[in-house]
Amino acid sequence: MIEPSRVHKDITALPTFHHLPGIGILTINSFVLHAEQPVIVDTGTSNDRDKMVAAIIAACGDTAPSWLWITHTDADHIGSVAPLLEHFPRLKVVTTYTGLVKMGTHSPVDPRRVRLLNPGETLDLGDRTITAMTPPLFDAPETTGFHDPVSRALFSSDCFGAILPAGTNSINDLGADELLAAQTLWTSIDTPWVVKVDRSLLADELDELRDLAPSMILSAHLPATAAMVDAHLAGIAAAPFAKPFIGHNQATLTQMLQGR
Repeated sequence: MIEPSRVHKDITALPTFHHLPGIGILTINSFVLHAEQPVIVDTGTSNDRDKMVAAIIAACGDTAPSWLWITHTDADHIGSVAPLLEHFPRLKVVTTYTGLVKMGTHSPVDPRRVRLLNPGETLDLGDRTITAMTPPLFDAPETTGFHDPVSRALFSSDCFGAILPAGTNSINDLGADELLAAQTLWTSIDTPWVVKVDRSLLADELDELRDLAPSMILSAHLPATAAMVDAHLAGIAAAPFAKPFIGHNQATLTQMLQGR
């Protein structure tokens, strides 16, 4: 079930919620940025394809989107690329060269319908210009997010995600310690190398984001909210100190299958 929400007058969030057995709930977001040249940001999983395509089309309304920004090419971000390109014949995919090559191994896109954009380069949307950026943490080399100067929203790809406790669909239901634990769990799963980073360099990158004064952080894996920016930044700053995640072993899986 996709329940679109208008998190800003210029932004629609399109979340799906996926149960991770024994761990919690993972949000998988797509977004529509309602600029003069609208931008779809990511497209969810192939399991949700039909519902996601319908939800994106409805969110765009009478204005056909110009751009499909793929933050990276993991399966939970590109599940609806092909049907959206078919439905919107003038839609172009925004990605990096690495992203284009990786999509070509399983979901090829006509290069004539691609705009390659590297971190630091800009995309003119008519009423605003957005700049591609590499988020502080990522799980794929082609990852790019962006900052929208009008809404001041930061689209951060997987960075700043959280795994919510079962039965929770909003971070507003979590206390500060619970939110930190939810973000730390996600970060330790998605970017386990974070324990090896230079913490001073990570702090510098977080300061650069703080200087942007984002009104909200829109992660692919975090329920959208216009608050808690400082808490999200603090969560990433704490990530290198977290205990590395170790997933379920075969014995646990067997117990799950037996319904224990």
